[in-house]
Amino acid sequence: MRPLLALAVVLAGCSSQSADDPDWHSSKRATDLVVEEALAAEPPDYARAITAIERSGRPSATVALETGNLIVAGHREVQPERRPAATLEQGLALLERAASDRGEAADIAPQHLRLWFERGVGSDVYQAMPPRPELARCWRSVEDRELRAAACIAMRARGR
Repeated sequence: MRPLLALAVVLAGCSSQSADDPDWHSSKRATDLVVEEALAAEPPDYARAITAIERSGRPSATVALETGNLIVAGHREVQPERRPAATLEQGLALLERAASDRGEAADIAPQHLRLWFERGVGSDVYQAMPPRPELARCWRSVEDRELRAAACIAMRARGR
């Protein structure tokens, strides 16, 4: 499975609204299908995928989590024409916004941020962001509820 399709599958599982609402299930499936098709395109159509998520009616923190991950993951692409128009900074800021909110997305976003900062963004050929262990440790502390997201956001803003 291509990495972006795998990401689409992960994102599809990130949303949880009222599981008892049949209209929500139908809408979620339709959105997930649009996202999957957009990411399968050559080159991937990030704008279409992001627009579908933004229009999905999902909670704003969930939208920030899903679109932020999509943008950051897209910056692993070696060829610039395959990357999203949104910057890596914009993707990270969306994930930070999700982490600062309440609810399920706020519980999930710190783990995603930790993983991005542990691994970096890119490959051996193209490195959009090197690993940043100090930020990974900070986000681990947020996961463990020892720190608030604001501490890690401030740390990144200071350039540490």
